[in-house]
Amino acid sequence: MRKNILLIQFRKNNKIARHEKKCILKVIGYKMVNLTCKNLFVDGISLSKKDLSNIDGIIIGGSGDFSFSKKEQHHDLFEIIKKSIPFVKDAIKRNIPILGICLGHQYLAYLLGSKVVNDKKQEEFGTFKASLTTSGKTHPLFRNIPTNFLVQEGHEDCIKKLAKDITILAKGQRCKIQSFCLGRIFAVQFHPELAAKKDMIARQNEYAGYKRSFKPAPYSLKVIKNFLDLILLRSFL
Repeated sequence: MRKNILLIQFRKNNKIARHEKKCILKVIGYKMVNLTCKNLFVDGISLSKKDLSNIDGIIIGGSGDFSFSKKEQHHDLFEIIKKSIPFVKDAIKRNIPILGICLGHQYLAYLLGSKVVNDKKQEEFGTFKASLTTSGKTHPLFRNIPTNFLVQEGHEDCIKKLAKDITILAKGQRCKIQSFCLGRIFAVQFHPELAAKKDMIARQNEYAGYKRSFKPAPYSLKVIKNFLDLILLRSFL
């Protein structure tokens, strides 16, 4: 039976939003899910509780337009993000599995009471190595992924410190917190949907000034596949 996945996007550039959707669908398969996209930075789209009625899982994507450390400079965008938080909190109460990617990773940390900051030493643009923690090695989100694996990164902000009871699943060379979980909430700082070098290059080409060389990161895409398995096989949760 096809599952209904909601992709929440925070992207002003529709071309990048479409590319994000395409890359995620390519990983999870068109025949496996019905993927509904809600790009909250476009056309005043909002979320309501009725949108949760038939949702089996939620993915919160990245953004090249907003960062939490500069929320005062992007007050209008931050207001949109704040308005979406009650919806996500309601999804958490209903035990709907959620995966945050890049900004989505920081969004979930912020929602859970953690602090998101800009730290030049932890900024990452390019292909980096992530390493699973002891908890990550046995967690189903990282099933069939080696302890050390390559990931695609593109972020300025990072999580300074996670709130109580949150488990770190992966750490990085530069950015210390690469993945965490709390119940059915999962998050990764990297971009698993951009595992292929060509996809990372295509995304990069939409941003001026971010020219990097990349390597393939095939294991990272398994994060999205494993997230789908967590939805299909609820005994894992």
